[in-house]
Amino acid sequence: MSVKMMIAVVGTTAALFAGACTGGGSEPEGPSRPERAPAAVAEPPRALPPITCTHTATDPEQARAQLAQAAPGQTLCFAGDRLHGADLEATASGTPQQPIVLVGRDATVGAVSVDADHVIVDGFTTVDGDGVTLDGTGLTVRGSEVLRAHDDGISCQCTNTDITDNVVREADGTGIRIEGERISVLNNDVSRSVMRESNDADGIRFFGTGHRISANKVHDISDDGYPDPPHTDCFQTYDNSSPPTRDVEISGNACYNVDHQCLIATAEEAGQDGAVGRSRSLRFVGNTCAVEGSQAVLVRWFPEITVRDNEISGPDLVNGVYIADGSTSATVVDNRFRGDYPMVEVDESSRPGLRVEGNERF
Repeated sequence: MSVKMMIAVVGTTAALFAGACTGGGSEPEGPSRPERAPAAVAEPPRALPPITCTHTATDPEQARAQLAQAAPGQTLCFAGDRLHGADLEATASGTPQQPIVLVGRDATVGAVSVDADHVIVDGFTTVDGDGVTLDGTGLTVRGSEVLRAHDDGISCQCTNTDITDNVVREADGTGIRIEGERISVLNNDVSRSVMRESNDADGIRFFGTGHRISANKVHDISDDGYPDPPHTDCFQTYDNSSPPTRDVEISGNACYNVDHQCLIATAEEAGQDGAVGRSRSLRFVGNTCAVEGSQAVLVRWFPEITVRDNEISGPDLVNGVYIADGSTSATVVDNRFRGDYPMVEVDESSRPGLRVEGNERF
């Protein structure tokens, strides 16, 4: 492909995706298609560990009192119909050796909010509330089901935190949103995000440093039926009013029946500031992408990206991997692409340090 043609495609891509970093923008809407089966990447949910309750709350008043008095090493259990729709707020911290454990295996609540350190959220079901909100260090949310959240399903401004074995469905905005340092997002099932009060509908959004996003399934997110449709993606990061993203690995995930990108990684604010490289170093490895967008992987203003050993398909792909706007030192190797389209396209500004080899069609 000539440099002139590549520059033309950059202009088209910029027009199509100018709003993607802030949740706006859209692509031409295509006909609905049947769901495709994912690759078998995610493990079955692991069995939750057995519990011994220090205290058990069966109504909102008991729950508030026990949360206020929680101490390191305690296991607080929540059970019974009287907790239906309750909002639980945890502000007491545990320690690394003695976390506070909140267990909701026998309760359906509206929301769980943690503003503390070393707290485990175990086995809750939240319905029609604000989902699970985490703010702190050394946190865990595991084995929980988050349904029809009025905001992002699981939202984490955290350090050294694990989000594992959860089901998030029909969140208003993003299924799982992480921001901070060293957050693990492992073996979750995220689907059917919608745009009601939010400005977009995505699977997993990530911001910050040192995250590992692995063995998740993200699926069935549509832009159909909206007067102004969202830009639905499986994995997205951007730096508009958000911290830079560095040293992130996204591996072994399945993304399918989603109407736009599998991965979109952009740093437009850095580009406008002449600071390309503020967000950098992203590894996208061993994922299965079956999407409806013009690209499966779109990278702009984001150097040092590695796209390796992925399987990519989609009926409307214009190109498989598109890299532009100074996204230098990119590596695109050993990927498999289904369909007749350019597998990899790179604009002139992103060619320094480029390595492309071993990619093939299947």
